[in-house]
Amino acid sequence: MSLEEGQKALRTFHAWCDAEGIKYDREVRHVVLIPAPMPHRRSRDSPKSGCPVSPTSPMSSPLSLPFIFLTFPLHSLYIKALEIRTFVDGSSSNQNAYHYAVYSKRDITEGEVVVSEILKQSCLSARTSACAPALHAERLGGGLALNVAIMYERLLGDKSKWHGYFAVLPHKGERTLPMFWSDEKLNALNGTEIIKHVRSDKQALREDYDEHVINGLCVNQSDTFNLETYSKPGSFELYLEAASLAASRAFFIGEIAGEALVPIADMFNHRTDSETVRVFGADDDVGGDGDGDGDGDEEDEQDSEDDASEEFNASEDSEDSNSVDVYDVPITGALEIRCCYDTTAGCELFNTFGQQNNASLLHKYGFCETDNKHTTVNVNVELIEQVLGRDKIRKAALSMGVDLDEENYFEIDPDGEVEESLLALVARVHRESEDSDDPPQETKEVRDSLRDVLSARLHEILDNENDEIRGACRDPQEVPAGGGVVGVDAAEVLRQTEIDLLNRALEGIPREEEGGKRKRK
Repeated sequence: MSLEEGQKALRTFHAWCDAEGIKYDREVRHVVLIPAPMPHRRSRDSPKSGCPVSPTSPMSSPLSLPFIFLTFPLHSLYIKALEIRTFVDGSSSNQNAYHYAVYSKRDITEGEVVVSEILKQSCLSARTSACAPALHAERLGGGLALNVAIMYERLLGDKSKWHGYFAVLPHKGERTLPMFWSDEKLNALNGTEIIKHVRSDKQALREDYDEHVINGLCVNQSDTFNLETYSKPGSFELYLEAASLAASRAFFIGEIAGEALVPIADMFNHRTDSETVRVFGADDDVGGDGDGDGDGDEEDEQDSEDDASEEFNASEDSEDSNSVDVYDVPITGALEIRCCYDTTAGCELFNTFGQQNNASLLHKYGFCETDNKHTTVNVNVELIEQVLGRDKIRKAALSMGVDLDEENYFEIDPDGEVEESLLALVARVHRESEDSDDPPQETKEVRDSLRDVLSARLHEILDNENDEIRGACRDPQEVPAGGGVVGVDAAEVLRQTEIDLLNRALEGIPREEEGGKRKRK
């Protein structure tokens, strides 16, 4: 990417924000290109502080160093609170070669407003898009409607209200999401929590696109959605790109507008458990005072794949004359961003996705954190049946009133503690027909069975190790996502954190000579 392109993108975006009346305490900036080590990767509340480049790393070569755009005011202004820095990575020809991070220009105190007004009308949602009437007529809502709205606006090009905003978004979608990985690269995730979900994502999105766009909107709302445009080669790829932007960037901004892309807010990178800013104002349109605890953060989002087939149902099939169709309610109000801790000048400011584990972060946002404290591992019923016998497990579950078709996995928490219901199920398997009670969970047979199940889960990961595949797929120029990693490196972090957790869970099961209860961490 050239310096001119970076300058143009920033200038276009700042001018667009000014035109939209978005008020944020920053300087209008131009850029200068110099080599520098990189911090993060993603726009918005991505992960955290930068990963240092090792002197022996391929990235430490002067020829392969990324670039940082240092910015300087175009005219003399008082010292503003925010400094938006642009980083160039060049990791992929399929997306922008630049991304952003927000830093404190001066000391900022807790509670200080650093972005005073982002009008909800300026946020891109299914309600604010030019195609909103068609989406409403087709009764589409949730993640599916947002995906379509983003795709529609991007296809409008410079005719879109958000054309200036799109200048700073990845041009080909968020390509670090596993949904865009090659089959070979996905092999690095075999045995982990997310591999089944990732492999089914694209097929689910394809089915939704065919049903709701090609055979729905293009048929019933053809004045807005032209069949030729949405069925030509490459159109589904554009939908995937839109879905990736929604999955990795959308904020819930209120009951009326729903989820939306929020300019400026998505430039703050993510940090789990120690964010420095929060977004407020999501409850303004439903009678709230906008003073909730970070009510505009992305913790309220639903997975895009879970929402993909969601249809708008407010007042649908309702005979209640008092029910309100949100499309009849005007979108009003604004969001603001406040600093939630005292911050010194020169520090990066972070928002948060909420307390999510690495599997969720990689699946929805395209990165993992090296120090994430919320790792969990699921043990699927199919695996338990393979280890202990399907008939035994089904009989035990039936006697306990547990529907294994609904409750089809059990969780190991971040401390390595096994879900109590799994312990109870294993104990019931060992209940003799003449016994009136299950054997204690500390008995040898229960402990041995639990150990067999956890060992089998561990080997699902270990047996899929392939250094050759991971090495071939690793891109030395892929950019760390603020304190985390992307691509195959993220897959490796996910694998290792899940291996470590399973080993902790196994260590918590006492051997016969140790006796007693499970060790507590």
